[in-house]
Amino acid sequence: PYFPGRILKGKVNFVNPEVQTSSKILTIRVDVANGKKEYQPGMQAYITLKGTVKNTIAVPTNALIQDTNGVTVWLENAEGAFESRMVSVGMTNKDYTEITDGLKAGEKVVISGAYLLNSEYIFKKGSNPMEGHKM
Repeated sequence: PYFPGRILKGKVNFVNPEVQTSSKILTIRVDVANGKKEYQPGMQAYITLKGTVKNTIAVPTNALIQDTNGVTVWLENAEGAFESRMVSVGMTNKDYTEITDGLKAGEKVVISGAYLLNSEYIFKKGSNPMEGHKM
């Protein structure tokens, strides 16, 4: 807002992990060339972040069941029944979580009702669905 239309390149070197709830502002620190000393600490700016695209398997975060044993998902198997599988997770955001191990592309993951399936399994079988799996 201080210099409309001006575009600079810089490198983010710090992101405050806390959003100011009253203003929805996120504080970050960006290294930019400032030979003329025009830019001062505390100046606001509109930032566009660019990164590389990562080709990965991701599932909706609410499809994951996390407990002390690890992270599991429920899948539809070839017979049309449901089975639980332990997975390893990577990056996550508000909506999706990367699966780094345990799923293959094209497998059908239960997105809505995974906790219900898990609870019903434990209720009927009386045990943890991941019992006996290597963790």
